[in-house]
Amino acid sequence: MKRSVIKFFTVMLVMTIFSCLMFPGDALAAKKKKKLTPEELTQISDTTNNLVKKVYSYALFSPKDNESLIDLKLKLDDYLPANTTNPDFPALYYKVGYVYEQREYKDDAIECFKTILENFPDSPFTAKALNELKKMGVKIENPASGTTSGQ
Repeated sequence: MKRSVIKFFTVMLVMTIFSCLMFPGDALAAKKKKKLTPEELTQISDTTNNLVKKVYSYALFSPKDNESLIDLKLKLDDYLPANTTNPDFPALYYKVGYVYEQREYKDDAIECFKTILENFPDSPFTAKALNELKKMGVKIENPASGTTSGQ
């Protein structure tokens, strides 16, 4: 009996230590809704615009540019829950989606464009995102009418 109690507490201690290492408090806090500061928004916007310029000029992407693109998407996704009313977000998602599309990362581009449709239905970028999805052959169901658009 004593041995099984000791085993039980040892297993519980190991599991607690493991969970603390795998899921630190900061990671759980990061899941909370957070608003972008004006400085962060400016930085994201500037980085996005620089990548779009490279696409327009057919410039080569460096590994740093690829890393920046991934970081942008991750930041936008992290900040999305608290920023669904931020008028800058649809434009940023559209630009990041456009860069992904031009770089032939179709799945990532589709995800960006669908994010606009799902979270910013009244944005001027909704029609642009829908058009890009149609060009890529993605079928989108319109929940209001029950119809499907695309090829």
